[in-house]
Amino acid sequence: MLTHLNLINFALADNLAVDIETGFNVLTGETGAGKSLLLDALSACLGERTDTNYVRYGSDKADITAVFSYQENSIEAAWLKQHEMNDESGEIHLRRVIFATGRSKAWINGRPSSLSELKEIGRLLVQLYSQHSQQQLLEPPYPRHWIDRYSNFAADAQTVRQAHQNWQKNIRLHQAAIDAQANRQQRMETLGLQLEELEEIMSMNYSEIEQEFDRLSHHEHIMQDCSYGLNALDDAEQNINQEIASIIRRIETHAGRSEQLGEIYNSMLNAQSELQDASANLRQFIDRQSFDPERMEQLNNQLEIFHRLARKYRTQPEVLTEQYQLWQQELEQLQQLEDPETLAEQVEQSHQAFLTQAQHLDQIRRDASGPLAEQLTEQVKILALPEAHFEFKFEALEQPSAEGLSAIQLLFTANKGIPAQPLARVASGGELSRIALVMQVMNAEKTDAEVLVFDEIDVGISGGTAEVVGRLLSGLAQHVQILCITHQAQVAAQSDQHLLVKKQQTDPASSTIIELNEDERVLELARMTGGVEINETTIQHAKQLRQLKFQPTL
Repeated sequence: MLTHLNLINFALADNLAVDIETGFNVLTGETGAGKSLLLDALSACLGERTDTNYVRYGSDKADITAVFSYQENSIEAAWLKQHEMNDESGEIHLRRVIFATGRSKAWINGRPSSLSELKEIGRLLVQLYSQHSQQQLLEPPYPRHWIDRYSNFAADAQTVRQAHQNWQKNIRLHQAAIDAQANRQQRMETLGLQLEELEEIMSMNYSEIEQEFDRLSHHEHIMQDCSYGLNALDDAEQNINQEIASIIRRIETHAGRSEQLGEIYNSMLNAQSELQDASANLRQFIDRQSFDPERMEQLNNQLEIFHRLARKYRTQPEVLTEQYQLWQQELEQLQQLEDPETLAEQVEQSHQAFLTQAQHLDQIRRDASGPLAEQLTEQVKILALPEAHFEFKFEALEQPSAEGLSAIQLLFTANKGIPAQPLARVASGGELSRIALVMQVMNAEKTDAEVLVFDEIDVGISGGTAEVVGRLLSGLAQHVQILCITHQAQVAAQSDQHLLVKKQQTDPASSTIIELNEDERVLELARMTGGVEINETTIQHAKQLRQLKFQPTL
């Protein structure tokens, strides 16, 4: 549930903090007051695209934070645990900073995050429905998506898409085998010769050979320098180890007189131990070294092989092993393409698997479409469309697709005795608004998100229809939290929390959001119904609208 929003230098907001309550929350205000301010800020916190227009004039950045509460066994809790972002407070803090340069940064519970992570958690928390959602009804895929979403067919649809993808992949492999048939054998012979030539160096490690050869090449200098070092450390008449021992004896006599001298004494002891170990190891290294001309000649020959092959295949000696593996993979792939008939069988098997899944999906969609159309019809009738009727029309596709076997159309009629026709052809703008609203409310009943945002979805309705919409949203708010921008007093009157957006003519201008008490709500409802002039009649009407909130729902 959304509990708090904080906006700093975001658009018209200077420093704005808003607490959001459970249930049905509405935002109202005059045109241009900035009613979309809260929703734009929320969208930014959910990872949506932003631009520099969101940064308040004269500021170098905008800072927005949205706070959500969640339950321990919720899907968002599982997401936070998976991404190691869970918080003992039981809250989710989403923060977005937008810079005037166009860049932005994001955090989830204080941890820097990517926009894709914001979007992932955002989809689990919030579902947004805009005033333009009615246009989605006219898009061909919408009826299919709506049936799948409302009827919980998403998993079946995904299975069909995967089966279709597998079928198409096998088709491409089969075609590749046919195309490669002509030059496959020649390429396989070439790869075989190349692999055979590199086989002798596969047991060798170029880096180790190069290092050992370098060490033998500089054997004399290494021994001279090591001997010099050992002599200075331990063998000379006045060597370093003796000098350090003498210094330690002198400091030891005073170590107890000063804490700092005590620390120095301990440091000297550690240094003495390290030098003694180094001297012993150096002596052991010198004793074990010997120059082997035959071994050096062997290493030189191996290096020559590496360099010769590297020149031949135009690469670096150290990557010959990687090249060998790449050629081996290519050869294995060509060998798999050896039998196009076997791949043809795989194409047929995957095709049949796809058809089985697609036929199942098509059938359950058809079975669900009838009751769903009846339910949609009954829901739309109460929005001043008493003769509304819906049907879903299934037409077989010429070629099956990843989405199934049939194209699905939503048919509609608003008049008794008139056959239902495609929605885009017969529905008016007002009818589309009401249909979109009902379909969104029905979808919202199925969503996992605990916060539903409706941005002026009641555009095109008024009067008693608006009252019904308000009751629909109020009933839905018994199960989820709703945040709604509205111009309809009948809708706003049904809310649990009423937020008023007001523009202040500061320099520069700013917007503020005020939570209204009951008396203030009545005055705002009167303004929404009566305009600028508020009189006793409009106030009484506003009070009556509020009283409807507490009457039994539909």
